[in-house]
Amino acid sequence: MDDETLNLYDDDDDDYLSGNDMMDPSEDGHDSVQDDSTNAAGNRVRRRRKRRHSKCWKHFEIVGDKLPDGTTKVICKHCEYSYFIDLSNGTNTLLRHSRVCSKNPGSTPRSRKFDMMVFREMIAGAIVEHDLAYSFVEFRRIREAFEYANPGIEFWCRNTAVSDVRKIYENEKAALRKVLSEVPGRICFTTDLWRAITVEGYLCLTAHYVDNWKLKAKILSFCAFPPPHTGYSIAMKVMELVKEWGLEKKVFTVTVDNASSNDNMQGVLKTQLRRALVCNGEFLHVRCAAHILNLIV
Repeated sequence: MDDETLNLYDDDDDDYLSGNDMMDPSEDGHDSVQDDSTNAAGNRVRRRRKRRHSKCWKHFEIVGDKLPDGTTKVICKHCEYSYFIDLSNGTNTLLRHSRVCSKNPGSTPRSRKFDMMVFREMIAGAIVEHDLAYSFVEFRRIREAFEYANPGIEFWCRNTAVSDVRKIYENEKAALRKVLSEVPGRICFTTDLWRAITVEGYLCLTAHYVDNWKLKAKILSFCAFPPPHTGYSIAMKVMELVKEWGLEKKVFTVTVDNASSNDNMQGVLKTQLRRALVCNGEFLHVRCAAHILNLIV
């Protein structure tokens, strides 16, 4: 390579490193992208490199790679609370959390600004945890207390409260789905039917698995299940729920009571899941020992 060619490369590098190529941090919570890299021969190769400028990244860190549904797991460095969010939509949710995180040294009452969305999320969590009615947000005394705490508060109706609770449910469901997908072994299921005083039928499906040598049990669904309660209809409902959670290839056993319809249900499940079962489904059907003892007594 002659001297003239080398000079051309040197001039190009000076331009590349000049202040014209620098980018100011974004203020809207989105992350910018800068292209720069060089290969072994000295030629520039353009590649995308994420530069995260949002203030939230002082308080959060990314865990793992992006999931198939486009979301990414991020965890708070202070309280270890995790979110599964689509980072392409911005980081406003993370910013709100960092402002109210009780373990964040910077979120003191004096520096904290009232955030209506965070307040609604907290009330939705209280509705779930304390089994409150959705109309709780419309109670006169409650609204008076809210207004006393913050005169500029914007009240919301029960329908909005339902929407807020639904968001919590979807976030928790996404987190549990990821946990179950990472279970290294098989998952056992229990299911049963229950009839209310109003003669309405319900079906419950629970997943049981071992996590770090600890037995875990998670209710996947407690849903309305109208008649007929035949073995085929029960099997189809269980299959629907198992597929909804993406666990059809992880089924090991299904424990049920000794109702005759459950015998038929197990036969249908074996047919539906045969290729994914251990030993062609020989261990699929487990009878409830507690129900057997109850029949004996």
